[in-house]
Amino acid sequence: MYKAVFLILLALGLGSGLAQADAVYKWVDAQGNVHYTDHPRPGAEKVQLPKTQTYRPPSITEAPTPVPDTSTATPTTGYKQFTIASPASQANLWYVHEVQVAVSLSPALRSGDTLTYQLDGQSIGPTTQSSVTFKDIARGAHTASVTLNSANGATLSAGPVTFFVHQKTILGPKPPR
Repeated sequence: MYKAVFLILLALGLGSGLAQADAVYKWVDAQGNVHYTDHPRPGAEKVQLPKTQTYRPPSITEAPTPVPDTSTATPTTGYKQFTIASPASQANLWYVHEVQVAVSLSPALRSGDTLTYQLDGQSIGPTTQSSVTFKDIARGAHTASVTLNSANGATLSAGPVTFFVHQKTILGPKPPR
């Protein structure tokens, strides 16, 4: 019984201590200096403070792990291999303003088939070229993909491939070695 009463009194004492910890008192000394304290004293007035501003960052979701491009032929196209040869996935390109996107295709592109290249929503094609150059590339992350359009209406896709363009800065005038 004594233990129960002791625990109740201890809990009440701790609770009242926590309640007083939120209180702030303002007082002025004989020289006119303003002081703030968490302990009441004669002549001090209690100051009501607003709730402390807090920030909870959004939860971090991990970027999906890039899946290697394993595009393979389908019976309707007859191509054995169709992949983006450059730029490489997760490549870091330093001080460039143009990026060449090239495909590896086996067998070679057949008559009547075309390729359409996409870089961040910008398209080049349809074309029969195995590579194209995108100009005026800004720094940052970019995504490239290529679509093969077969003359019989079938399509194959290669990519997407994500790469990063870095430009000179005051702090980083030279690319890492």
